[in-house]
Amino acid sequence: MNRQEKLVIFIIITFLLIEFLLLHDLPFFWDAISKSSRADWIYTHQFSSLIVPTDINSGHPPLWITGIALFWTFLGKSIWAARLLLLLVNFGVFYQIFLLAKNSFKGRYSIFLVLLVLLEPTLIAQSTILNNDMLLLFFVLLGINSLFKNKHWLYALALTGMLLTNLRGIYCSLALIIIHVWLYKAHLLDYNKKMLKSYLISFLVLLGFILYQYSELGWFLISKNEGYSEHRKVTELARMAKNSAAIVKNLLEYGRLIVWIPLVFLAYQFLNKKYFQIEKQSSRLLISLIVFCVVFFLGFVPFSNPMGPRYLLICFILANILFINLMYLLVKSIRLKRMYFAIIIIAFITGHFWIYPATIAQGWDCSLAYLNYFEQEKKMLEFIDNQKISRSSVGTNTTINTRWLSTLKDELKEEAKFETLSLNKNEFVLFSNIENITSDEDIVELRTNWVEIKSYSQLGVFITLYKNPNQP
Repeated sequence: MNRQEKLVIFIIITFLLIEFLLLHDLPFFWDAISKSSRADWIYTHQFSSLIVPTDINSGHPPLWITGIALFWTFLGKSIWAARLLLLLVNFGVFYQIFLLAKNSFKGRYSIFLVLLVLLEPTLIAQSTILNNDMLLLFFVLLGINSLFKNKHWLYALALTGMLLTNLRGIYCSLALIIIHVWLYKAHLLDYNKKMLKSYLISFLVLLGFILYQYSELGWFLISKNEGYSEHRKVTELARMAKNSAAIVKNLLEYGRLIVWIPLVFLAYQFLNKKYFQIEKQSSRLLISLIVFCVVFFLGFVPFSNPMGPRYLLICFILANILFINLMYLLVKSIRLKRMYFAIIIIAFITGHFWIYPATIAQGWDCSLAYLNYFEQEKKMLEFIDNQKISRSSVGTNTTINTRWLSTLKDELKEEAKFETLSLNKNEFVLFSNIENITSDEDIVELRTNWVEIKSYSQLGVFITLYKNPNQP
């Protein structure tokens, strides 16, 4: 590792450490909240089972939540302990991206360009979220790097890890199998018989997990919990069309359109000029990107599960590295390249300030915009308490005061609860654009006919308390 590479590693480690120190007490947020409750079950039941009950089980394998429970066991049940686990995973993710970029650049241009790849808005946001997506991403990146190097033991670890982390690991494993076959057929990867062992090992581990879960719950993978199984049903054509549009939106938002739109033209030019067999690294990246995009499209679009940009994290990373490769290969002007990279930096940074109107669903865990929420929530809770408003009279679809998930004792949990939003029953309604559950009709009704009591906002993120006009 040369001096520049060591400096890049130092910058990455410094950034992640500063992020950890600044956000060490940041509560669980969005889908991570459910992971906390499952980790809590494993922790409080002293690892008597790694399979949580059906009423809180979405079907996802338990590697991430077991990790959180372990860190709570050794370091105490706290947010910072869970975030320490996330920090270690972040180190792994960023290092794997560094390796992928380094091997793709092949010393032809500055390794500092990997920092441009790491500026990806959703990657940065997910590095602050206590969900299992970063762990899944680590194993996927490890899988790609070990596949390109034909390292069968690391590849087995990667496949096994992704299958035990998230159900999307099945899609990722399928994508890697297709990539493996395609690279071999295209003479971009040497045949290594030992790599077949990796698939066998990971399959046997997944089979063992399935049998274990079935013995505990009587079902596997597809949850019998209606709250989760509803999201995995085949949907109608109209919803499929919306899902297709959602994938395109996810690819382009938060500043990514600056990369993806020109990437399409660069990729076409790359293939048209017949660089495919010459530029081995770029060809591998292009094949990998195409396969992941197609597998995710076919895997997500037909089903009712809402899709967030974080589902496509590996696509964003592959696209960024491929874009840099193709820019240096196909664009001769150094000045133009530097100018465009500067534009990308601006686009990625300002992407964290993209806020849609409240009636448009937004992936709040996919940019740092959500960090503006917690201080506003704190102010609102203080206002409600100071006004002597009973929480049982307040309805909301926002998960309020999630800090109790890791900091308060069990007997205090009830104090954090509000009623479910119902315009027909609630005397007060607490609404924030940080959630996507409230219907457009209810939002319009609140803003049109209900009385606004108090609102706090910061950089487009708000939380507002409304009073029922029909209540005295």
